Amino acid sequence: MSIILKKKFVWFLVLMLWVGMLSAIIIYNTDNTVPVNNSDIKKVKEEGSLEQKMKLVDQKVVSVAKVNEKAEEDQKNFFVEYRLERDKIRSEQVNLLREMINNPNSNQDLKSRAQNRLLNLTKDLEKEMEIESLIRARGYKDAIAYIHQNSVDIIIATKGLEKKDVAKIGDIVAKTTDLGLEDITIIEKKD
Repeated sequence: MSIILKKKFVWFLVLMLWVGMLSAIIIYNTDNTVPVNNSDIKKVKEEGSLEQKMKLVDQKVVSVAKVNEKAEEDQKNFFVEYRLERDKIRSEQVNLLREMINNPNSNQDLKSRAQNRLLNLTKDLEKEMEIESLIRARGYKDAIAYIHQNSVDIIIATKGLEKKDVAKIGDIVAKTTDLGLEDITIIEKKD
């Protein structure tokens, strides 16, 4: 496959991912989601330098851990709300990265870093979906995976995890991400 076709294929995948995330946000967005410093985002988008925008993308990763307290009342809603919030934040990250890549004033180094970050973000999304599917396939009710730079957080719906359960889940995540068990955090969300 030629380099041009590979690039087109990667951009097509990124576009499809972005459209899917945006559609999910539009369809499922509710009033009880937690906004992520929208005033700061707007300010950086309007007047911030490209370097500030890149930092904002990295800061968005941290903000996904803020989960809506109302969603904790209902186990099923918790997982739905968390996924929606994660997808919303990822969509914002993708938009910022695309803005940097397509900006004619961006220097080549910044564009290259933004392209690499976008590619890594896409890979992380794929791995998160794979981890969640594999955990559900092992018989667990539901799970959420969130990949950080050098670690993974797993939230799993359970009535209680035993050592063998933790080992199974850790093995799934380690094989999918190539991270060591010490870099994996498993959090129980009790039924």
